[in-house]
Amino acid sequence: MSEQTESAAPGSGGRPGEAGASRRPGEPGEPGKARRTRPGPLWFAVLGGVIAWSLHIVFAWSVVELTCVDGGGLIGGIPVVVFAAVATGLPAVVAVAALVVDLLLWRRDPPEPPGRKSDRVRFMLQIGFWLDVFSVLMILMGGLAVVMLPPCVQT
Repeated sequence: MSEQTESAAPGSGGRPGEAGASRRPGEPGEPGKARRTRPGPLWFAVLGGVIAWSLHIVFAWSVVELTCVDGGGLIGGIPVVVFAAVATGLPAVVAVAALVVDLLLWRRDPPEPPGRKSDRVRFMLQIGFWLDVFSVLMILMGGLAVVMLPPCVQT
């Protein structure tokens, strides 16, 4: 073959200047190379919403109940409704961020080389998705309950 008819196949990792040489390993479109899922974002995607929901329960409900002991509707000079909005908004943002990270990791193609680890990552992302959706809904419903129900009402 002459030099005019020889060419490197795309993604073959040939010399600089050849076709496919500008790709880095793990980029989409390169056959046989998959990106590894880092553990930090994966665990945040799985547990971020649940941890945010737990913090919401502790701060939004417990602190509102503590104001009833004082007999006032203020928490450090802030009305309970404003505190509840902040104690709902911040965990909701964290839970939504965990959901977005989960979706971004899910959309990667392929997320892992085929095998047992790939199956485990897919399973964790599926569980994380539903946990994050559930957590966002529970945070919003819990915040709505704190705002809608009058604090310090004894039955």
